[in-house]
Amino acid sequence: MRIVPRLAVACLAIAGCSSWKLSTPPTTALGPESVPPPGAAKVCVIRTAVVAIALTFPTRDNGTLVGATSGPTYFCYAAEPGEHEITSEADEVDVARLTAEAGKSYFLEQRVDFIFGYVKCRSVWVAEPEAARLFRASYPGALVEVPGSERLPPDRPYARAKRRPG
Repeated sequence: MRIVPRLAVACLAIAGCSSWKLSTPPTTALGPESVPPPGAAKVCVIRTAVVAIALTFPTRDNGTLVGATSGPTYFCYAAEPGEHEITSEADEVDVARLTAEAGKSYFLEQRVDFIFGYVKCRSVWVAEPEAARLFRASYPGALVEVPGSERLPPDRPYARAKRRPG
């Protein structure tokens, strides 16, 4: 009889330690209206779907955690000019590729498919006018808590380009 309460406490403890949490970003965060930092590009990731609202999509650029979305949220980060592989994690990992140029802004929409409890993210590059519409349908979010195995991104994440061998 005592094993059930202990098991419940253990499950809650594990769930609490492995959670992702978003909050309002700091005022120093790169926003959709911000110009890219000197010598860098700006990448904004936008999710407007309320389907699977409770599921957080951690997002990495060349393996570095740069942010996450949960429900209708967005975030922006700086990217070094060059090749980038941006992954969005749902029930499977989706990949978007980008060759970033300094001074340019890029907008990645995370479209959500929910099929019989299976959540899939489809990353689609959109033009600035479409991104402006998506920003109005979402709100800014910044990671403030990550699982113990992860490292919280800085207030202004910066993703390095892929290094070519040689």
